[in-house]
Amino acid sequence: MTSPSALLTSVSPTAGVGSSSGTSCEDDALSSSFVARATSARSSGIARDRRARSRPRDAIVARAERETRLVSVLTSLPRRFNLYFQRRNYRVTLWRAISAYFGFYLANVMTLSFGAIGINDVVAGALSVAFFEVVTRIYYASAETNKWLEFLNWFKVGYCYSLIADAFKLGS
Repeated sequence: MTSPSALLTSVSPTAGVGSSSGTSCEDDALSSSFVARATSARSSGIARDRRARSRPRDAIVARAERETRLVSVLTSLPRRFNLYFQRRNYRVTLWRAISAYFGFYLANVMTLSFGAIGINDVVAGALSVAFFEVVTRIYYASAETNKWLEFLNWFKVGYCYSLIADAFKLGS
């Protein structure tokens, strides 16, 4: 068996029939078989391209079976989320505090905006109570508490704390 570099040199333009390079009949046979294989590969590739163009449904099915990057990122988010909190123990406490502070901030914004306008105070109060009840029911009814529910519960705690602090401010 000859090496690929020998096959490539045997196909060179100077190594043809009637050249004075001193090639043997074996080299000519190898070069012709190499050229024949290359042309047959090209022609089969063209035939494959024509078949792919004639059946567009096959191409669509093939694309739908593959997983896109966006889908792979979205499906790996829960695993990445859990790994994020398993690596460092303080991260859970930090995100609890961030959730509570964000709830505190949002409740202050709600009371300031609805209190200044004087319209829809009853609606804002009803929505707040409904939010508290729904979060409490979901959080305490679940057998296993996950991180999302825990952070949502801490958001609720911050929200409630802010409303109580505003009530004391108004009462004094």
